[in-house]
Amino acid sequence: MTTRPNDPTTAPTGRPPVVDRATWQAARDELLVREKAHTREGDAIAAARRRLPMVEVDGAVEVVGPDGPVPFLDLFQGRDELVVYKHMWYDGAPHQGSARAAPTRPGT
Repeated sequence: MTTRPNDPTTAPTGRPPVVDRATWQAARDELLVREKAHTREGDAIAAARRRLPMVEVDGAVEVVGPDGPVPFLDLFQGRDELVVYKHMWYDGAPHQGSARAAPTRPGT
């Protein structure tokens, strides 16, 4: 038995219909407008996130580093930047043991 894509009795369920090139292009152009709006909104959210205010952290607070508890400033190991891969700091809770971090240099 031969199946026809647009025949509702034989077409596989969940698949889009087969259409001519002009119909596909019109649908693609419409979707592209939405995709570009989504990208612009994502970029705007990322820019707003980068402009969030900062919170000062006491450098003497101990956190868990690769080799166990260390003062926060020691995680930098003399570097200018620190990437925190996972952090779970809660208002009112002690910072000790609340973060895992690894030192890094820009571009590494």
